Amino acid sequence: MRTSCNGCRVLRKGCSDDCVIRPCLQWMKSSDAQANATVFLAKFYGRAGLLNLLNAGPDHLRPGIFLLLFCLVF
Repeated sequence: MRTSCNGCRVLRKGCSDDCVIRPCLQWMKSSDAQANATVFLAKFYGRAGLLNLLNAGPDHLRPGIFLLLFCLVF
């Protein structure tokens, strides 16, 4: 069994092999940065809202969507 990614861990959500959040966090080196970015976006957009926004795009664009959402907030 694979361990949860940092995004799923902070959202207290089960992490599967087809996790939506994991590929979005791979560009961040620090596990703390991954967790903080996920919590920040989940607080801003809501947990379900964040996951819905990521699921709305094709797989290959999801990391870009995550980064764009993160940059739009700042």
